[in-house]
Amino acid sequence: MLFTAVLGLIVGIPLGVLIHRGGFCMHSGFRLVLRGERSSSFLAYLLALAIQMLVVNALAGSQLIRVPSVPLTWLASIVGGLTFGFGMVWAKG
Repeated sequence: MLFTAVLGLIVGIPLGVLIHRGGFCMHSGFRLVLRGERSSSFLAYLLALAIQMLVVNALAGSQLIRVPSVPLTWLASIVGGLTFGFGMVWAKG
């Protein structure tokens, strides 16, 4: 458990700095696409999502990683979604 947390920080902190310094904003990307304009940040998001899906499924298929199936907890999902939504509204996102 500690190894996973440390590895998450080692990967997450540099990724967060890169996203922040690069001005990567999903809200702006989606807004441009909905207005019918081209959005390089939206295309980058789709590319990252596609690569992640392929890599994780390939690693799971080759038995190099195990992707656990966690049962859905309704209350946690609702509270988490509402908290995230309120945070986005509060941050004017």
